[in-house]
Amino acid sequence: MRGDAERALERRLERCRLCRATNTLKVWDVRTGGASFLDVVSVATGKRVSMAVRCGVRCTFVMIGSGDNTLKVWDIATGKCLATLRGHSNYVKGVAVFPDGRRVVSETLKVWDVATGECVATLKGHSDGVNCVAVFPDGRRVVSASQDNTLKVWDVATGKCVATLKGHSRTVECVAVFPDGRRVVFDGRALRR
Repeated sequence: MRGDAERALERRLERCRLCRATNTLKVWDVRTGGASFLDVVSVATGKRVSMAVRCGVRCTFVMIGSGDNTLKVWDIATGKCLATLRGHSNYVKGVAVFPDGRRVVSETLKVWDVATGECVATLKGHSDGVNCVAVFPDGRRVVSASQDNTLKVWDVATGKCVATLKGHSRTVECVAVFPDGRRVVFDGRALRR
């Protein structure tokens, strides 16, 4: 019997396309292996494009973190840049989209309103840089994986850290939230001693 996580992933793969960033953006059809849905979209900024690429809800847009310290919102259908989110102190290497599709959070722990391009919250509390972020399915919490060897769970409405998961011997590189919202998974290297 297949679990909820498998069914959720299968539905996401059906709806979404795999995105890959270099100095161009291609949307790949994971079932056929071809870039049959979109033409290549130039996202060259003269600076390095980082690894932050996430599809928005229903995959109408993609978020791309950039070496020019911005996060760009690209419309998949038109290939146009809808917004440039400015205000990061470093290049953006991680981003997660909220379930409602109206907000995103970058690994700089800034929460952005996609429509207005405004930073609506900044989550503070890690003692070192953040490598990865994920949003809980209810959209009320965010979890961050940090170079300070912790994971932190944040209440987005209050901006407060509601839990710190300690005991990692190394930097925590990545994190994801299970579809039920009750558990998180992170890279195992952080547990090695």
